[in-house]
Amino acid sequence: MNPSPSLPDELSSGALSARAADCARDLRRTAARYPELFDTGEFADTPGQIANMMVYGTPRHDPGVLRSPSQLAFWIFPLDAAIDRDATQRSQVRAIVEECKDVIAGDDPRTPLGRLLAHIRDDLAHAPAFGHLGPVWRTEVAAMLDAMAREWDWKTAARQSAAVPTVKEYLGNAANFGSTCVGVARLISTDEPEATREHLPAIIDAANATQRVMRLVNDLRTFKRDRQWEDLNARMLGLDEHALRELIAEERKACDPMLDRLAQSCPGVAEDLRRQMMITWGFYFNGGDFWTV
Repeated sequence: MNPSPSLPDELSSGALSARAADCARDLRRTAARYPELFDTGEFADTPGQIANMMVYGTPRHDPGVLRSPSQLAFWIFPLDAAIDRDATQRSQVRAIVEECKDVIAGDDPRTPLGRLLAHIRDDLAHAPAFGHLGPVWRTEVAAMLDAMAREWDWKTAARQSAAVPTVKEYLGNAANFGSTCVGVARLISTDEPEATREHLPAIIDAANATQRVMRLVNDLRTFKRDRQWEDLNARMLGLDEHALRELIAEERKACDPMLDRLAQSCPGVAEDLRRQMMITWGFYFNGGDFWTV
C-alpha cells in the first residue's frame, strides 16, 4: 500500500524515509549475524543504499513485504564477490553454485553464504504465495547463479586472450544482475492475486526486460571499476560510451510497451517494475555505487 496518499508530499516522503531507515537497520542486523560475509568494509554503505532503492522504488509496500526481497538483494553482493572476485578455479565456482541450488531446493546449508540464503528461503516459505511462486523463485535464483558462473567463464577466457562474448550474448546473460529473482521474492511477499498464475509469464518477461536495462545502466557507471577489477562490462565488448547509451535507449524502448501492457492487468506489479528500473537508472546516472570503493 502507499505510505499515505492523502498526506502532503513532504509528510509522505518522511514516511518513506522512516521505512528506509527501518529497512536499513534490519540489513545491518543481518550483516552483524553474518560477519564472514559482510565484515569487509566494502559493504559498509550497502544496507542504506539497498533500503533506499527498495522503499523509494516500491513505495506502495510496507516493510514486512520488503524484508525478504531486501535481504535477498543484500545477499547477492557477497555471492557476487565470492564468484566474481574470490574464485580462482572453476571448481570453486561450481561448489558455490551447487550449494546455493541445493539450498533453494530445501537442503541444509554448508557455508555462511548458504545459511543466509536458507534463512531467506525459510522466511519466504511462510508466505501463502510460496506454494505456487516458490518454484518460480527457485528458477530465477538458479538462472542468476548460472549467469554468474557463465560470466566467470567468459572473463577468465578473456584474460587468456580468448574471444569475449558478443553484446547479444552478454545481454542475454543479464540474469547475473539479480533483479528478476528479487522481484519474484517481492511478489511472494506481496501475495497479490493479480501477480499469480494467469499473468505470471508476462510479469517475468517484463521483469527481465527491466533487468536488461538496469544491467546496461550499471555498466555505464561501473566501467572504470570493472576494468580495474578485470570484470566484464558492455564497454569491453566493442561499445564506446555513445554506443552503450544508444543500446540502453533501445532496450528501454522495447521495455516500456511491455510494462504498459502489463499495467492493464497488473497495475501494481507494472508500477513496481517501472519505478525500480527508473530509480536504479537515476542512482547510477548520478554517480551511485553499491560497493564502497
